[in-house]
Amino acid sequence: MPPALLIAYAIGLWLGETLRSALFPEGTRKHKLYSGLFVLLKLKLTISRHEFIPILSLALSSFSCLILGVRSNV
Repeated sequence: MPPALLIAYAIGLWLGETLRSALFPEGTRKHKLYSGLFVLLKLKLTISRHEFIPILSLALSSFSCLILGVRSNV
């Protein structure tokens, strides 16, 4: 599998999990039922831009903290 595809999957998964945590509180039925990637790709969510931007920035900042320690030859 190409590395770019794995990175795209990881970002989608990370953003989906952040969306799931923001939209469905911990312990609710929907939080247990849906995975983060399912929330991102399949649910028809109606979120305003003002609600989505903080969620997106939280997901990307936490993802960037995760990958800062990864060494690369690039």
